[in-house]
Amino acid sequence: MSFFGSLSKKAVEKVYDLASKVEGGRDYLTSATNTVNTLVKGSDPRVHLKHGNVIQLFSRSSGRTIQIVMSKTNQLICNAIGGTGSYYSNACWMVIPTQNDRYYFHNNYNYLAIKYGQIVIIPLSMHQYPPPEAEFRVQDVLGSAHAIYLESVRTPGCFIGFNWDGEPCNEIKIETREKFAQLEIHLIADGSGGIQPELINTRVETFDTSAPPSYWEATNGLNNQSTT
Repeated sequence: MSFFGSLSKKAVEKVYDLASKVEGGRDYLTSATNTVNTLVKGSDPRVHLKHGNVIQLFSRSSGRTIQIVMSKTNQLICNAIGGTGSYYSNACWMVIPTQNDRYYFHNNYNYLAIKYGQIVIIPLSMHQYPPPEAEFRVQDVLGSAHAIYLESVRTPGCFIGFNWDGEPCNEIKIETREKFAQLEIHLIADGSGGIQPELINTRVETFDTSAPPSYWEATNGLNNQSTT
């Protein structure tokens, strides 16, 4: 039996719950778990979480990326039915690391966040400091070489998660983190300029900061693709 196969899921969750009651405990346990998972699997799911990198967050439940769209009431919202690739600029997120495997993710300074137990988008200006609700702790999915969880630092136990239809989960504060909270990172552009992750017409695609489409435009575009 493998190392991860011998782990009791309930035991891991119990340890994690106890760690959350100790100052810094959740960060220490996350760091230790990520280190062990990287050593065992031989791959680091967080390798592309570098300052200035542009990424897409792929939902394992919906099979699509997390994107920003405009609601019928002209509010910025997010779902997980976005396309893959730099063409879908509203599904691209810039990475801002902080410390202890914590990060912010924004699209043209519209921050992915969890506020009052809900997955939201918080729009800010370039010169404003990222909101505390937008800081996430990144955890490896035990036994996976690619998947991660995003847990709210401000509200421990709340995770970014989407259902099979790509809509935000109603229950994001969960004891057992299932597939709907599992994400994968796709690199779109390297902020350091050291590599060229995505080439189209022999040039690196840049991060387009145009306004996000409406919910209906985004969903209609995907529906048209599926019928062609």
